[in-house]
Amino acid sequence: MTKQKKKTKVDSERRAFNKDWIPKYFFTEIDNKGVCLLCNQSVAVLKEYNISRHNATKHGNYGNNLSEAERQTRATELDRKLARQQKVLVKSTLAQKSSTHASFMVAYHIAKHSKLFSDGEFIKKCMLDVADQVCPEKRQTFEEVSLSRRTLARRIETIGENLTSQLKGLVLSFQLFSLTLDESTDVDDTAQLLIFVRGISENFEITEELLSMESMKDTTTGGDIFECVENAFRTMELPWQKMVSVTTDACPSLTGRMLVY
Repeated sequence: MTKQKKKTKVDSERRAFNKDWIPKYFFTEIDNKGVCLLCNQSVAVLKEYNISRHNATKHGNYGNNLSEAERQTRATELDRKLARQQKVLVKSTLAQKSSTHASFMVAYHIAKHSKLFSDGEFIKKCMLDVADQVCPEKRQTFEEVSLSRRTLARRIETIGENLTSQLKGLVLSFQLFSLTLDESTDVDDTAQLLIFVRGISENFEITEELLSMESMKDTTTGGDIFECVENAFRTMELPWQKMVSVTTDACPSLTGRMLVY
């Protein structure tokens, strides 16, 4: 039985762009893709057949009345125009990334220092006043930094999800770990259970972090606390068999006659 030869994917082949295609088909190369200078559509595979087919199908009559020198001049003009557009696009993308990054930085500090989301609008006014005095030409850049309450809420939520994801990856590397439980109440008089974890990796790196904060709405019995711990374990995918000890704040729920742990 003959072994069937594997077919090579065309898009995985490295094909060189021929500069003669610029005046011939009004095509140029951007990021290893052929881009039409007339409609800016791209051809994924740098193959003359694909490029010529696009030119014939989309722009069959374009340039028929132009001489070779005129086609060369026209293609060069279009190529330079597209290059300028690409530079503007890159600058715009970089500016947008910087504005988003700045917004995340402000959101991080607001969350870290427990400030109101509405403080973001006050901060932006201060930023614009400083920009007017120090660098008026950059005012538009500061204007594009979004610090509205809704934006800051989304940013802080994203930061929280990212930190949780990082912590989850970290605790999964623990060889052994211990817990510390601290029961307290917040400003709304709602019972909160703070769960701290301290673990060691196979490289003997010790990490101590807040694992979770669980709310207890109704009662705060030992069983309720156990459910909170169990929920944190389930969320962070922690294995019970690697836990070696639990330290508590000596609250009555954990030090009564009927011990939960």
